[in-house]
Amino acid sequence: MIRDFSPPPAPRRSRLGLFVPFIAFGVLVVVYGGYWLWMSGEIHKTTENWIAARESEGYIVSLDKVSVGGFPFRFTVTARSPEIIAPADDGGWRVAMPRLSATALPYNLSHWIVAFASPAEIDLQTSEADGALLATADNARVSLASGRAGTTRAGAELEGFRLIRRESGEVLVEALEELVLATEVEAQDQLRIRLEMRGLELGPDQLDARTTNAFGRRIELLRTDTTLTEWSALASDANLASWSAVGGRAEIAMAELRWGSAALGGEGSVGVDSVLRPEGRLSVIVEEPDSLVSALVSGGVVGTSDGEALRLALMMAPRRDEGVSLPFRFQQGGVFLGPVRIGDAEPLTGNLPSAPQMPDLPDADNE
Repeated sequence: MIRDFSPPPAPRRSRLGLFVPFIAFGVLVVVYGGYWLWMSGEIHKTTENWIAARESEGYIVSLDKVSVGGFPFRFTVTARSPEIIAPADDGGWRVAMPRLSATALPYNLSHWIVAFASPAEIDLQTSEADGALLATADNARVSLASGRAGTTRAGAELEGFRLIRRESGEVLVEALEELVLATEVEAQDQLRIRLEMRGLELGPDQLDARTTNAFGRRIELLRTDTTLTEWSALASDANLASWSAVGGRAEIAMAELRWGSAALGGEGSVGVDSVLRPEGRLSVIVEEPDSLVSALVSGGVVGTSDGEALRLALMMAPRRDEGVSLPFRFQQGGVFLGPVRIGDAEPLTGNLPSAPQMPDLPDADNE
């Protein structure tokens, strides 16, 4: 008898394992597609509810169409030809533009990027005869991040901006190359605002002749890091008087200005007085004292005698590596650099225009 010592044949392996990844991927695609369709419907419903809520508050909201797209990588809400008119109690303003869109990633619906199409028509209820404005921009976006307490962070980007009056064609802002704004609600009822603006050129008639002669119409750089205290009082009704009454102030941790012969930096605190005029004091660093004084005198901002007094104050002021330190004050309706009054501080508007409440869009983390 001959015995077979060869190894037994290997059992046939199932090919099912080859298809498991593809099956799992297909199931994932179906599940995600269903989630995306459901969430897009929820976003569309939330947008319609927001419009209805604003209309019940007296706003007039009109648009051609609202759509939700962006599958599969994002949610993008697009409104065609939107127009919003605020009630008189909220400023009576009007905004209209060709398109407005808001985009968020599927895994972070608490952060939305809002993009505004150009040109935008803006109507303001002001004392000016022509409050009808036309704004154009190469890029205009707003970033909104929210939590359970509402919007906690907001930012804005603006590039290639221009602003004119629609009726007369008067140029208010000839050019704004770039603006970056970041705001965040912090502890102790504070709002931190960081702003950087480059290449701002105002229209020919927007500054008085003395200021134009002294510094020109173009501001090369404005940068600030400011904290508003008692933020909830200002946010509730946008009223400067009530905000000031509870001790609201702007605490300026850093400011920098490059405007013609003015190269300044500083820090300080500013509020408003009983008639809503700016009041406060900043410690200003003047990088080129002689150039600044010469510009103020030649432009007619200050007289010759005041110019000499300012030169003397700068000579006696403390010197730092960055320049000469001098106080900059808003006091009793005047603007003072050192001992010299260089301008007037007019009362600010008591009530600022109020923006409509932003929609509370669905958050994937809470679903």
